Amino acid sequence: MKSFLTSVTGLLLATAAATSTLAQEEASPALVLFTNCAVFDGLTETLIEGQNVLIEGNLISAVGDTSLEAEGANQIDCDGRTLMPGLIDAHSHLYLNINGGLGAQEAATWDEIAARAAHMANEYLYSGFTSVREMGGGGSGIKKTVDAGLIDGPRIYPAGAFLSQTSGHGDFRTASMRNPNLPPYANDSNAQRLGITYVADGVDGVMAAVRQNLSQGATQIKMMAGGGVASILDPLHTLQYQPEELEAAVRVAADWDTYVGVHVFSDEGITRAIEAGVKSIEHGFFASRETLQLMKDNDIFLVSQMTGISPYIEQNPGLQTKENQAKLALATEFSKDFVENVKEIQPKMAFQSDIVFAPAEQFRTQMDHEKWFHAELFGNHAMLIAATSSAGELLAYSGKANPYLEGPLGLIAEGAYADVLIVDGNPLEDISVIGGNEKWYDAEPRPRDIPTMRLIMKDGVIYKNTLN
Repeated sequence: MKSFLTSVTGLLLATAAATSTLAQEEASPALVLFTNCAVFDGLTETLIEGQNVLIEGNLISAVGDTSLEAEGANQIDCDGRTLMPGLIDAHSHLYLNINGGLGAQEAATWDEIAARAAHMANEYLYSGFTSVREMGGGGSGIKKTVDAGLIDGPRIYPAGAFLSQTSGHGDFRTASMRNPNLPPYANDSNAQRLGITYVADGVDGVMAAVRQNLSQGATQIKMMAGGGVASILDPLHTLQYQPEELEAAVRVAADWDTYVGVHVFSDEGITRAIEAGVKSIEHGFFASRETLQLMKDNDIFLVSQMTGISPYIEQNPGLQTKENQAKLALATEFSKDFVENVKEIQPKMAFQSDIVFAPAEQFRTQMDHEKWFHAELFGNHAMLIAATSSAGELLAYSGKANPYLEGPLGLIAEGAYADVLIVDGNPLEDISVIGGNEKWYDAEPRPRDIPTMRLIMKDGVIYKNTLN
C-alpha cells in the first residue's frame, strides 16, 4: 500500500511540475528574430544595413547588428530587404464607406455600414497601415472588434461622431430635413440618428456632444471649423463655430487628457482654432506662412491629404455637381501656395488619406496615389516620416485617453510596438515598394495585397508573410 501511495504521489508531483513548466512557457511572450535587415527606423534619411530586430510578444525588445541572437526565437530572414515601421494614417473614415456618397450613406442601415467598416479596416491593414486615427463617423465598436482579434484591421484611434454647427461641414442634412435642435425637434437625418455626426450648437450643446463621444471611447475629438468642398450646406468661405464653442470643446477634451482636431481650410479659421487650443489642423490648405509658423511654434500638427490638391481631384465622382465644382475651383486657387509655404516653414506633419465612399479597388487606387503624391511633393523621406514616427507622435497626444500605452508607435526601436513591414527595395528611393502609384483613376486595379510588401506584422502578430 505504501509503495502504491508513493508511486501515486510521485506521479502527481511530476504532473504538477510538468503543468507548471507548460504554464510558464505559455506565459512567456513569443520571440521573433528578424535577421539581415536594412532598417528604416522611422527617423533616419538612410537605411541602416545589416540589422537584426528581436520581437518579444507585442513589443520590439532589441535592435542590433547581426550578432544579436535569441534562443528559441522564430527566425525570419529579411535577406537584405527593408524592415520598417507599419504605416499610420492620421485621418481615416472607416464608417463613410457606401458607394454613392452622402445620399447613399443616408439611406444605409447600420448593419451595412458596420460590415463595410470591417471591410475598410481590412483594406487598411493589407495596404500596410497598422494604425489609423479615425477622424469622425463612428465610435469604438470596430476598434474593440479588431482588438479582440475577430477581424483583421489596424490599431484604431476613434474620434466618434463629427461635431458640426448647424449648416456646417458635418451637417449632412438635405435642405428639406428638419434641424433636431429646433422646434419641433424632429430628427430626419440617418447620420445623426446613428451617431455618425452631431449637429451641436452653443457652448452647452458642444460640451454635451464632446462628452458623449468620450463616453463612447473617443481618443480625440473632431470638429468642423470651416467650409468644405464636398459638403452641401456650408459655403467654402465660412468660419464655423464661435471661439467660445471651440474653447469649450478643448476644455472638455483636456479634462479627459486628450485634444481636439479641426477640419478647416482658411487662414482665419486656422488662427481661430489655434487660439482656442486645438492640437491638429486637418487639411489647412489655405494657411499662410505666418499661420504655419504659429502652428510650428505651438507644436500643432498639420494633417493634410495631398489628393486634395492633386490634378486628379477634378475627376472625383463626388464633386461633379455645379456647386461642388465651383467650390473646387476656389479651393484650387486658394491652395496654390500651400506646398511652398509648408516647405518653407516645415511644421509638424502627419500623413492622411481622408478616403470616403471608396471601398475595395477604389480605396486601393486612391491610397496608392496618396502615398505617391505626398512623396512627389515633399520627398520620400518626408512622406515616410509623416506616415510613421511623426504620426505616432500625434497619436500620443491622446494622453491618458490613449488605449495603447505600452510603447511608442511608428518606430523601429527598443520598447516600441511591434508593428513591422518588410518590403522589397528601398522606399526612401522608390515609394512604389510600399504601393505608391503616380496614377489614380486611370490606375490598373490591383489585388488587396501589395506584392512588394512581403510581411505585415501588427502588435507582434504576423498577418502576411510571403518571404518563405
